[in-house]
Amino acid sequence: MNPFWVLFAALIATGLFASLRLSLVDLARAVLEDIATVRNRPNATRRIKAILDDTPGHARAMGILESLSAASVVVACVAEVATVTPETGYVLKDALIGVPIAGGLLWLVAIAIPSSVAWHVGERTLYSCSAMVRACWIIAAPARAMARFIDEIVKRLAGIQASTESEVLEAELLSVVEEGEREGQFDEAERDMIEAVVEFRNLTVEQVMTPRTEVEAFEVTNDLGKVTRTIKEIGHSRIPVYEDSLDNIVGIFYVKDLMRWLAGEGAGGGAREAGQPFDLRSILRPAFFVPETKTVRELLRELLQKKVHIAMVADEYGGTSGLVTIEDILEEIVGDIRDEYEHEEEQTPEVEVKLDTRTAEVDGRAYIDDVNDALTPLGWRIPESDEYDTVGGFVNAILGRIASPGESFRHDQAVVTVLEASPQRVLKVRLEVRPSEPGAGLAQAPASMGREENGQSSK
Repeated sequence: MNPFWVLFAALIATGLFASLRLSLVDLARAVLEDIATVRNRPNATRRIKAILDDTPGHARAMGILESLSAASVVVACVAEVATVTPETGYVLKDALIGVPIAGGLLWLVAIAIPSSVAWHVGERTLYSCSAMVRACWIIAAPARAMARFIDEIVKRLAGIQASTESEVLEAELLSVVEEGEREGQFDEAERDMIEAVVEFRNLTVEQVMTPRTEVEAFEVTNDLGKVTRTIKEIGHSRIPVYEDSLDNIVGIFYVKDLMRWLAGEGAGGGAREAGQPFDLRSILRPAFFVPETKTVRELLRELLQKKVHIAMVADEYGGTSGLVTIEDILEEIVGDIRDEYEHEEEQTPEVEVKLDTRTAEVDGRAYIDDVNDALTPLGWRIPESDEYDTVGGFVNAILGRIASPGESFRHDQAVVTVLEASPQRVLKVRLEVRPSEPGAGLAQAPASMGREENGQSSK
């Protein structure tokens, strides 16, 4: 056969397979589904569904056939330009001339043209060639199986765990969002919300709950005046009620239930007897308890099913670890939600960084990750550890006890000073980064603390 016609056929095949592969890689599923719906051809629709169910597999098949076609281009190109003599066969010098020619042709038909086709008419091309794509997927089955086998070997040698389909989709979505932000299609707030939705399924109750030290509750009492004063002080419409200690929650108090009682409605919904004394337990609602390890997605589903707004979080020993509300969960997606019942001082823990003095004043409740982000301009980070999550926890872990106001110590390149503290926790801390100054007169942090960042346990 004339090498020219072999070269021509190989170039056409390479361009077609490359166009289909790139169209599958950059596929807009919704667009392809819309094309199939509009054209309404049952056989083509079935083929499109099969392609969408295994897009990576079909792309791999196109890649395999593209590689074979490209190899044919090189061979045909060399055969076309080389001269043959009875004594020496192919002349090497002439044969080598065909290699750069083949490279230029392959750039044109395997990269330049297919990229443009995939970008502008990729979905339409896939729909028109869906029968061929499916046939090639079947033909390339042995090669696809070998490629998957090699892929698994490489993953195991590299110690990479196989990703689930949902994890792959999440990673692709986040990549698209980041690219969209760079191109101006999303602003920062929209990006943060999308990322929060994607990461939502991995959150646990422990990560979003209000910790025990910040839970506002009151002890069970039948003193109506005391109850009304407590409501005014706390300012929430739903409040946990305990007996003896916070580990013994007896129910959840709803302000609207008290309003109904004052309006003459009894505990069962009927009329309250005249002169009936106030009994707080009679209007309390049962507390709903959940473990710290429950995922936020599961909890939200349960709260909606049970039609309750608040859940008490129990630790592994049965004690009260904190509480979580539907509002806490929604704030993980849409950000801070404030209502008319919240006090002005109930705000997100603040981190105030002063670049001129290389200092930062930090709320003791602030999370380490948030503080480290704010400290980036100062060139220092608080070491992370399983022993603590907040700045106050970091200070207490360093000192081995609850810190007192005015205490200072040096840790790495920073001087940490406790500005405010209660007998139970650290309220406010000042961090002063001093890279070159000695910590004379200051307590030194134990050397073991903060090694976890380097792969060593701090315990």
